[in-house]
Amino acid sequence: MIFLFFSLIIIFHSQIKPQSIGFGCLGLVGGYGGISYQEYQPGLLKNYVDEFNINQTKELKDFGKSEGYRFGIHFFRAKFSGFFITTKGFYQQLDESHQAQTSQESLGITDFRYDLRFKSFGLGLDIGIPIFSRLLWKILDGAVLVNTVKLTETANSTSGTRVRKFDNDKPEIGYSIGSGFVLDIIKNYISLEGIVGYTFFKIEEMKTENNIKFEELLINPIKHKPFIKSGGINATVQLNIGFPL
Repeated sequence: MIFLFFSLIIIFHSQIKPQSIGFGCLGLVGGYGGISYQEYQPGLLKNYVDEFNINQTKELKDFGKSEGYRFGIHFFRAKFSGFFITTKGFYQQLDESHQAQTSQESLGITDFRYDLRFKSFGLGLDIGIPIFSRLLWKILDGAVLVNTVKLTETANSTSGTRVRKFDNDKPEIGYSIGSGFVLDIIKNYISLEGIVGYTFFKIEEMKTENNIKFEELLINPIKHKPFIKSGGINATVQLNIGFPL
């Protein structure tokens, strides 16, 4: 995927020298920000939720849908033969939180909160065509992602508060493919963009700084099963702003 990404840049760059070339999405340089939604398929995390919910006072809901924000920069844009190509970089943060409660004779009631946070750095490339004077269709929007994940467990009971934090062992690579539309609000300066696609990624092992693996929390530990087994549908709505140099 990375090889394909850079190969496309080189190929298109060599073909568009005689054409109109600019940096950014709307002006000579551009920035953008917006909201993002991501679905995914939990692996070991699903097993943990199922075990947790056996005879609990308040069940823990399933994980699988996160929301957050994205902001970034459009590095480069070129138009040629009715097409446009854009390269970009971005940072994305997505969160999902659920609460639950247990009741035990010895400890009384314990309230649990689980906060799952995704952080991603991405490099993207999109290719599109104009449909009308102010509406563009992004035929292909692709990105390579570097993902890190943190799960924070907070337990509150009469004996105090306990916090445990699990992180993925190392950043893991994923990628996304999608399509969308760009609507010019102020031509060449401000536009609204919507993208829908599919993200492919996997999160293997999660552990604390004391080297406690997440799988050790299960009553019946499952080794070599990913914490998150696959990605899913994603959507982003963002505002693009161009700044001429």
